[in-house]
Amino acid sequence: MANPSTSTLIAPSGNPLTLTTAWDVLERFGVALQQCDQSAQQIRLVLDAVRESLDADAVFWYPGSGSEPFNIAGLATLSSQWCRDFTERVLAETPGVDGQLLRPTLDPGSNPLTPWPTSAVLVRISKSRSSWVVAVTFDAERSFQVADVKVMTLARRMLLNHRQQVASYEKLKDTLFGLVRCLTAAIDAKDPHTWGHSERVARIAVRLGKQMQLPGAVLSDLYLAGLLHDVGKIGIRDSVLQKPGDLTDEEYIHIQEHPVIGDRLVSNIKQLEHLRPGVRNHHERWDGKGYPDRLKGEEIPFLARLLAVADSCDAMMANRAYRSALPTSRIDAIMTAGAGTQWDPRIIDHFMACRDELYPICQRGIGDSVFLAVERALRATDETSSRKSMQAARVAS
Repeated sequence: MANPSTSTLIAPSGNPLTLTTAWDVLERFGVALQQCDQSAQQIRLVLDAVRESLDADAVFWYPGSGSEPFNIAGLATLSSQWCRDFTERVLAETPGVDGQLLRPTLDPGSNPLTPWPTSAVLVRISKSRSSWVVAVTFDAERSFQVADVKVMTLARRMLLNHRQQVASYEKLKDTLFGLVRCLTAAIDAKDPHTWGHSERVARIAVRLGKQMQLPGAVLSDLYLAGLLHDVGKIGIRDSVLQKPGDLTDEEYIHIQEHPVIGDRLVSNIKQLEHLRPGVRNHHERWDGKGYPDRLKGEEIPFLARLLAVADSCDAMMANRAYRSALPTSRIDAIMTAGAGTQWDPRIIDHFMACRDELYPICQRGIGDSVFLAVERALRATDETSSRKSMQAARVAS
């Protein structure tokens, strides 16, 4: 992009419209585009951004052979038929080069349309469907220039890049969803006595998080971290996981390795690496006697503190190889006694407030909730990358 301190566009009012102003418009357009997945809304964003950047009288979408309807930003008096006739006439006279067509002045000829623009610029969006974005002005003082074409071309590139990102994002979301399902199934397969444990811990954690009025993004993290908190058990010997009696010292040390193994596995998945504290530290204790890092009190990440309560609740509710499920009255007593020693006392207060809704949670299998949680995780990663890209692009310009 040209130096924004010296390059200008000429607005219809006669006042200079700097490329810095055009960049600001396109930057807002880029941010809005990241929040928009619907084709019709994307088109509207493009038209509004181009019209504001160029200070054009009207900007419209010519769909060619595509299914999108004509969409017009600016003069409401222009009809879809007028837009079609004008675009086809101009393209018939000059097809354009590399998907760009600049007409600084327009000769109305012997049979002009009414009204007839004084200047126009066209940029092709799709070659296969021959769809174009067309900007026109009816002001005799205004003549579009090469700089206007560059602004429109940049808007086009931003739109197409976003659509490619959306397509890639959908594929990645499906892949990540499948990965989480496979990992959860692998954990269940390791120990039939704890089948469904990860799903229940995830649901308990989310309900407890709602009791604490946590935001939706944190609830999604709790759900995914709950599903994956025991993923490290994949690396634990079956003979230890399924042992019906007491563990030996060596076996106990071995099973304590699973949070570290899980942390190592999750660290390799960029979109899930922010869940590592929940996976690694859900066996820490408030009094510092937990594992693997012997963290104490608020040194323990919040995600891990909450998961520790959810994990313990489900473990006590379920039958295990070495004992039967505990009655809810017994769980109440254990939770209350462990507040301030094993668990965060504030989280236990919230647990006790909603325990009547937590205990019945026993659904098994993964439903839409994990799909939504994966989507939120991907969006968070995508938004962070987008902000960095926009900042880098502005510095480079």
